[in-house]
Amino acid sequence: MKNKILLLYILILLLSIQFIYPQTPTTLNINEEIKVEEDAPQLMASNTAPQRLDHQKSVYIDHSGTYVNKSLPLFLSFSISKDASAEHYQLNESEEVKPNEALYLDTEGPNYIRSKWAVDPETKEYILPKREVKYEVIADSKAPVSKISFDGTRLHDNGVEAFYGKNLMMHIVADDTYSGVKNIYYSLDGENFHEYEYSVALTEEGQHIIYYYSADNVGNPEEVRTSTFKIDLTSPNSMAHWKGLVYNENIVSPYATVRLQSEDEMSGVDHIEFSYDNSAFQEYTYQPITLKDLKDGEHEIHYKGFDLVDNEEVEKTLTFYVDKIAPEISHTIIGDQYMDDNIRYISPRTTFSIASSDNKAGVKQVLYSPNGGANYTPYTGTAFTLKNELGEHHISYKASDNVNNMTAVKTIEGTEILFMDNVPPSSSYEFIGEQFEHRDTLFVTSKTQVKLTSLDSHSKVKDTFFAINGEADKTYSGAFTVNEEGDQTLTFHAIDNVNNEESENEVKFFVDNEGPEVHANMSIEPIGKHGEFDIYPAFTKVYLGATDTHVGTKEIKYSINGGPMNLYSSGSNLDISEKEHLKKDQHYEIKVVAYDNLGNESMKTIEFYVGQH
Repeated sequence: MKNKILLLYILILLLSIQFIYPQTPTTLNINEEIKVEEDAPQLMASNTAPQRLDHQKSVYIDHSGTYVNKSLPLFLSFSISKDASAEHYQLNESEEVKPNEALYLDTEGPNYIRSKWAVDPETKEYILPKREVKYEVIADSKAPVSKISFDGTRLHDNGVEAFYGKNLMMHIVADDTYSGVKNIYYSLDGENFHEYEYSVALTEEGQHIIYYYSADNVGNPEEVRTSTFKIDLTSPNSMAHWKGLVYNENIVSPYATVRLQSEDEMSGVDHIEFSYDNSAFQEYTYQPITLKDLKDGEHEIHYKGFDLVDNEEVEKTLTFYVDKIAPEISHTIIGDQYMDDNIRYISPRTTFSIASSDNKAGVKQVLYSPNGGANYTPYTGTAFTLKNELGEHHISYKASDNVNNMTAVKTIEGTEILFMDNVPPSSSYEFIGEQFEHRDTLFVTSKTQVKLTSLDSHSKVKDTFFAINGEADKTYSGAFTVNEEGDQTLTFHAIDNVNNEESENEVKFFVDNEGPEVHANMSIEPIGKHGEFDIYPAFTKVYLGATDTHVGTKEIKYSINGGPMNLYSSGSNLDISEKEHLKKDQHYEIKVVAYDNLGNESMKTIEFYVGQH
């Protein structure tokens, strides 16, 4: 029986694994990692392929089991006590194992140290029905397998090279059979390896090569893998060419045609799109674009190219006039403008241009008159502004050709009212909720709301912007709170619908979310211990207090042994023990809650025992 008990202790402690240097056996199946060496990996720079990092072979333990690098030696010993300082004994020598010789695990995956039959620790008899006792150690010599993928943009692979466009995201995942993936590493274009933590945005145009690999939790590193590709961020360059009769560069015959072509230096051109004036875009089929169905007057062809990774060219415009009749004039309002009912609001920055064309003789002169006066000013082709005056404005204009065909007088406002708004909005603020002012400082909490109000008398408020502590402006959409503690500076301003911008407003305040610090003092030193609690005599008095850093303590409440909360009169000489005299041989738990003048609270629990030592 003694031999069986001893064998049980030996089997229980066989999992105390020691490495090359003797150490206290490590308890298996707890969530920790054991490394053979503590040296951190060194990142080595390389002009070409980066050097893979060093990964130490190790033992890894988590809730699922104990994992050991299969190439590591195991040294087995046992003790007859769970005490970490207990003496360890070597196992008996056998033909297969000599004292101090290492044991190497032969099987990839689960390995077992076995005892023939399980024994009841109390009776020391076999547990019935009989069952074998197995202690598992998992050997791991296989590195993880990593995979790389890309998304966020279109891929074009011509069979020789792979191209990606804008917004390219790189993702790497790895899978390991036993101990699990510890880390994934990657290198962009030969730089030192970095630990991969989350998806990586790739934004630099040109040829790239990604080196990547992963390592598991027992130091098995994967062979470095690579992925080579090009990033194309440049859109095609498209051109328009006239074929047929073109007069004075932009006056064309209705029988003239337009041909488009496009070039792309990297992934190649996918297609070209074009539209007449403001019509929907359509794909260019490389057939001449005809103009015969267009009405007499000024027209535009908008066109743009697309490459094979969806880079879209900035729209280009071909402007021309199909000449069929006498001079035509039109106007354009450029910049700040806003329609409200029949009123078109403009700003001092709004400009006006007048376009004119003639199908044969050509335009001789264009004249305009601000505010409807009789004196006309020659229009030179440069957009003009109005006098900076608040209120209604009127603009009339006309044109003549070289044989003095005069157009009817037109007005820019037409049937609308043209109103200049040169007054910016006015904004104000309001704090809603807990607030406390002390020594010229306004204190609030993170629950206090900040409400901004902006008013504009004419074109109305378009947006209100605010910023906290110099951060980038945010668009105000409703009352907000400030979570960060400490001094805060709020700046805010508004802009109206014709972009008149208010000067910056500023308000300072302090966010305080911390409750007071609770203090408790006993009227006498403890006279002993009752378990983990101090013992005090029955005549002991308990005094409470609280200190708040910023806004001061408002009130203190307490409860005794789970009773109702009572208000503590900190300004009096009464202590809480006078409400109910302390009774001998009883445990007391006093819950204390303190509130500051913003409603922030803090709690402290005091426990002691009343009795005799």
